[in-house]
Parts: sequence; C-alpha cells; structure tokens
Amino acid sequence: MTNNTFVKIGFVVLSLTLAGCVPHNIINEISLMHNVGYDKKEDMLKASVVYPNYDESEKPALITAAAKNPSSLQEELSHKSPFPFEIGQVRMMIFGDELSRVGLADVLDTICKDPKIGIIRIVITDGTPDQILRKTLNESPLFLMNLIDKSIENDGIPESDLHVMYDQYYGSGIDMSFPNLIVDTNGTVKVDGMGIFKGDKLALRISDKETYLLKLMTDRNKRGVYSFNLNMNGHQANIGVRTIYGKHKVKIIKENLTEQVKVMLNLDVELDALPEWINLEKEKDLKLFKSELQKSISNEAESLLKDFQTNGVDPLGLGRMYKVNHKNFSEPSFYDRIYPNMTYDVITKIVVRQTGVGK
Repeated sequence: MTNNTFVKIGFVVLSLTLAGCVPHNIINEISLMHNVGYDKKEDMLKASVVYPNYDESEKPALITAAAKNPSSLQEELSHKSPFPFEIGQVRMMIFGDELSRVGLADVLDTICKDPKIGIIRIVITDGTPDQILRKTLNESPLFLMNLIDKSIENDGIPESDLHVMYDQYYGSGIDMSFPNLIVDTNGTVKVDGMGIFKGDKLALRISDKETYLLKLMTDRNKRGVYSFNLNMNGHQANIGVRTIYGKHKVKIIKENLTEQVKVMLNLDVELDALPEWINLEKEKDLKLFKSELQKSISNEAESLLKDFQTNGVDPLGLGRMYKVNHKNFSEPSFYDRIYPNMTYDVITKIVVRQTGVGK
C-alpha cells in the first residue's frame, strides 16, 4: 500500500472511533430546557423549568424544584421528569426579585463554569419566574427570547446576554444591568425597564424611558422611542420621536478639581406624525423643535446619571473609563471618594431625517 492509502484508512478508523464515543440522544427521550427561572424559597434555591412534554401532549410543561445549592438543582429537577434534562438548549434565564436582592453570585458562578451553556438572554422580574413562565406555556419555546431580542433591536433596551454579563460581573469599574419582565394587568408578559445591580445584588430599578436613555449612552444601536412634553407656538403636546441612528461619546475631564463626565449624543430621529400646529419646513419651527428635544434628552440623561450616583451604581462603566488614566486605580476607593463627587454635562445634537403630519 502507498502512504496515501494508509493515511486514508487511518482517517476512516479515527472517524469511526470518534463517532462511537459521541453520546446519542433521541429528541423525545430528553427534556430540552429552553427557559429557566431561579428564585429564593426560604433558605433554599428554587428553579422553575419549561420543557416539552412529549408523552402527554404537544404543550410544554412547567416543573419546579428546590435545593440548597445550584449544583443539586438539576438532579432535583430530573427526579420530577421522565427524561434527563439537557441544559445546552437554554435560551433564557429569569431571576426572581427576592433572589436578585439577596444575591446572584452562587447561580452566576455555576453558569459561568458550565461549558454546555451557550449564548443566552438573562432577565429579572419584579415578581417570581413562575408567574412569567406560566403565562408563556402556550407560546413558542423561544417566545421570551424573541421578546427580548426585539426589545434590544428596536425598543430601547441595552444589549444584555451572557457575554455582556461576564464583562460586567467579573470586570472592574462597571455594574451589571438586566431587562425586567412583568405580567401586566391584562395578563401579558412585557419588558418593563431594567434592574441595575451592585456586585451581585439588585440595587435599583429604572423605567422604560430611563432604560432608553441608558442605551443612548452605552450602545452602538440607538433604536428606540423617546417621548417628551413640548410647549411651542402657544400649544402643548406629548411628542414621540424614534431614534434611527446615532453616536455617543463619554469622557471624564478635570474641572475645578472635580471630575466631570461629559456625554455627547448625536442622534438622527424620525417623526411619524406631528400636530398641525408644528411645521418643520419653517426654519423657526424646526430650530425651536430641535432645541426643546435636545434640552429634554440632555436634562433627563443628566438626572438619570445623578440617580445612578445617588444609588452607588455605575452601569455606564465610568469607573472603567477613570481607570484608563489612573495607574493606581482602586475600585473601592473610586466608588467611595471619586464617584460621589462627579458632575455631569450631557450635550445632545439632533438631526431630523423624516417627518410626518398628523391631525
């Protein structure tokens, strides 16, 4: 035989050997977890899982279990399912309010060490994960993930996934933030702002509007809707504008012995409809409209930054920016001495790309 023949035979034998070592799972003999919720139950950690129930119906089932630690939870869940659980298909993790306030460290550390877990969305809820998961049993397994994806892409929610969490949780000079899910008065699951953490503990919840402002100051994708009260030409109205594109720049400068945070926002917006008393084809109206919009965004962004400061949280990563120019940076020292005394200046510049007229 030639050397090439030996090589070919070797590849075939190796392929067959490796194939024989790969575990084979039949799809209807495992429980694929798509959505998992974690919360506290007295002194125990509680997990809630939605999985397909092949034996009884086409509809997914919800089971819960509790254990002293995250490592024991999967075993406890498996005791309640006819098939072993497969965690590799998890796409959404929901943390309940009580656990978020006590601390997520045990769960996050376990997630980070599990090589089976891929790209997932992480959210919190101001209730319990059970409430959210029960409301979605009749939906597609990817309903919640798609809801968050859409909100991040178009509705003013900052990027939030496992990789972002790694960076915020293990990195210094920045705090974690996750979208917040609620069940509204109509029984519909919806995104309602975000939760801001200090370390592994929930410290502050912010509204949809504040979440949008945070996105403007942190994310490359600026898409979202901003509404503000406009007083113009003797009329008043609440106007909504959609950001279609934009850039931001955040820097820290020394100003009168104080660290000042300067935020520059350059935003392109479109308006689907305007009251008849606003005519942006008139230079005076356009100038006044842009001035009022810029002022509103700048003032509310500055107010949000001060709120973060008051609550001792830093989702913008100002500590990380400060660290770049200070070799002797100490995170505790920064947040104890520097951060509480920072001042803020947000400058917004608007370009109106498209307008419409309403009645």
